[in-house]
Order: sequence, then structure tokens, then C-alpha cells
Amino acid sequence: MTFYEAIQQVKENWGDDVLAVACLVTKTPITFKEFLTHCTACGGNLGGMLLTGVNELYPEVWKAIPDNMGWNPFATICALLVLLGVDFSEEE
Repeated sequence: MTFYEAIQQVKENWGDDVLAVACLVTKTPITFKEFLTHCTACGGNLGGMLLTGVNELYPEVWKAIPDNMGWNPFATICALLVLLGVDFSEEE
């Protein structure tokens, strides 16, 4: 997913407020592997697990996420991680 596609995904599903907070928050580049060390397992709920990492690293972004995350929240969570600078490449 490109950065532009991630912007569109978050904007369409969660709105301008979440997009603005995600784009303006201070970010430190992080690999997906490192990001996962900040996540807590949620009984098989992968989206929920990823959101625990967002909550730990970017609490202001987590607070902006709507309670009703729409019909396909997992794709939007992944797009959000792209906006937050999580590197999904497999290079170490």
C-alpha cells in the first residue's frame, strides 16, 4: 500500500480528524517486527492487537479512532500503520 493509498483509506473510513492526527503526530521509523513488540495479544483479534500497539506508541492517534470503525476496519488499521511510519518490508 502506498502512502497516498493509506491516506485515502483512512480518510474515507475514519474521516479527516483521524487523518490529521495520524499525519501530524511525531513519528519514529519502526519496523513491523519492532512494532509488534508493543502489541498485546487479544485472543485471536489481530486488528485489536495492532490497536494496542497504536495505543502504546501513539495514544493521541488511538483516541481519535472512532468507536464505529466501519465495515472493514482491519484494512484501515493497516493503512493507519503505514501513515505512522511502520515499515512492512521484510528487510532487517
